[in-house]
Amino acid sequence: MAIAGSNLIQNNGPGSGGVQQSGRVKTYRQGSTTLSLQEGQTIKGVVSDVHGQKITLDMGDGKSFTGELEDAGMYSIGQKAGFKVESLEDNRIILKAFGDNYLLGMDDTVDEALEAALLPKSDRNIDIVQSLLENGRSISKESIMNAIRLTSKFPDVGVNAVITMDRLGMKMTEESVRQFEQYQNRSHQLLYKMDALTDGISDMLSSIGEKVPRLASQVGTELIRLALDADPSLEETALLHERTLPGESEIPTFFDAAGKPVPSDTLLRLAGEEGAELALTDADGNPVNISEALKKLGEASPEFAARLSEAAQDEKAPSAITDAESMLFASQATDETEAQAEQQTSAFGRMREMFNSITDSAAGAIRNAVTSSGISNDFRTPFIHEQIGYSLSPDERASFSELLREYPVSDELKKAVSEGTATTRELLGELQKQLPGLSDELAGKLISNKSFQHIIKSQFMTNWTLSPDEMKEDGAMQKVYEKMNTQFGALEHFSETTLGKDLFHNMSETARDMNQNLDFMKMMNDTFQYMQLPIKLQNQNAHGDLYVMTRKEALKKNPNKLKAVLHLELEHLGTLDIHITKENTAVTAAFYTDNKSTEGLFRKNMDMLKDAINEQGFAFQGTMNPKEKDVDVVKDFLAAEAPVGDMKRYSFDLRA
Repeated sequence: MAIAGSNLIQNNGPGSGGVQQSGRVKTYRQGSTTLSLQEGQTIKGVVSDVHGQKITLDMGDGKSFTGELEDAGMYSIGQKAGFKVESLEDNRIILKAFGDNYLLGMDDTVDEALEAALLPKSDRNIDIVQSLLENGRSISKESIMNAIRLTSKFPDVGVNAVITMDRLGMKMTEESVRQFEQYQNRSHQLLYKMDALTDGISDMLSSIGEKVPRLASQVGTELIRLALDADPSLEETALLHERTLPGESEIPTFFDAAGKPVPSDTLLRLAGEEGAELALTDADGNPVNISEALKKLGEASPEFAARLSEAAQDEKAPSAITDAESMLFASQATDETEAQAEQQTSAFGRMREMFNSITDSAAGAIRNAVTSSGISNDFRTPFIHEQIGYSLSPDERASFSELLREYPVSDELKKAVSEGTATTRELLGELQKQLPGLSDELAGKLISNKSFQHIIKSQFMTNWTLSPDEMKEDGAMQKVYEKMNTQFGALEHFSETTLGKDLFHNMSETARDMNQNLDFMKMMNDTFQYMQLPIKLQNQNAHGDLYVMTRKEALKKNPNKLKAVLHLELEHLGTLDIHITKENTAVTAAFYTDNKSTEGLFRKNMDMLKDAINEQGFAFQGTMNPKEKDVDVVKDFLAAEAPVGDMKRYSFDLRA
């Protein structure tokens, strides 16, 4: 079959200045194309595939052929170029670049590819060819037809997501392809979907409270149970240790020889070191040994008692701990069940020492810099996320406290709610006890109250977010993801088990989508190192993405070198990207922002940040740069060569 004359560059004789053709002529059949080629002949076409040193040219009219080219990798699919037939020996077509090559416009390339494949120029076909080009895939007729068949399996998802996943070799299901498209479109952030889910919970509670109050007690009790099914945060635990709760003894303080108070965590750590000695005195100046101090702390705090009991179970536990646990056990007369004791242990057994003076001083220096920068403090709150004062404004607290007068809640708790100092856990725990005994009217009135719904939302958001300090705890991200998975699953099926599966469809669908988001992220991390960070900052929740960019080859050459990108979306500082390189103790950070105020703040305080991090034993260098583009989870990360390793190996101190 002859090749169209427009694609053949006819060679003239020597007198015309052309290239002299040799007499060697061979005929080749490739697929449906038959070619008669001659050494020295030149030919042009559109590059439709590049694989190693093999390059395929689309000749038009459905004709194409594949030859060998030493620098084939220099060409891109969709590029129009001319080549000379260098050799036809051993049944191989050896090509050499000839003349200038040039790029066709995208529209022209797509049109030519569809014409060559004898396919209609429908919107979907055009999208498929464009996606093949963007992914560096062949645009031959066979390749286009394969892409059409593949994308037809997922008609509700954009073709680019399907073709990109196929190129990356990722497992494709309806759920994973849909999640991948959300990551492409940057609509994947769990934090913002959490808002949608908790809003759905509020809508559900309002509907039940107003329309079917007979179910209010059952639904409210079950929802509170689910919301409280999570360990207290570090901040909440610290708060409980700082103040005396109703019905509890005052937690004693012990002092060292210099008269400085010794934290309970330090006492427990020292007690765990065989042979450790510490001269202690109580608040009255009386000498106390470590075992006695631990016993008194356990008597005053059930949480500390559980931690002490857990430490005593270790076969290598020193006598100071076992003696303290024995004295405490002997002095307590309690009917607490084994299940309750186990719950307390699990809640506080995960605690560990993780604050140190160096990190705290760095964080303090940063806070001082922000305070002195002139940024308004109007948005600051004295409450932690877990307190009612964070969830409700003063007016809302006053109104809700007035409502609580109708309910059997203690005066102390009502007062703490009004002041904002009570925790959401304390209030919800008390309401969980009272709801089963309330009338339908009172139960419905409670769960349909907007302030109650804000408190429920705040408790769930606390379960699903982590503070920078909590992120430093080993395995913290794994725990919060496991909690999300459990609670998202429970909320997905909540209406089925409680109300009937056809009710409150939106909440169930949102919860299902979030669980599929987690499953997709887990699938990505089988190959790539990426993690969403739902961060709980002092005055806001913030979305973050952590990309570990280190490549396999780089890790082999230098296992102590790590590259990562931290992407943050902050309410007051705007979008911030931090490119981090760590090699041994040398740390380099490049900050990128499109917020002029944030850029000025960082430039002004970069030396302070450098000094604070250097004090931790690192050699730190930082630069501030204008942000030009967002990190693209697909183009910049997934499309890159897969890093290796396990995400949990890396720990970043976000406060620094």
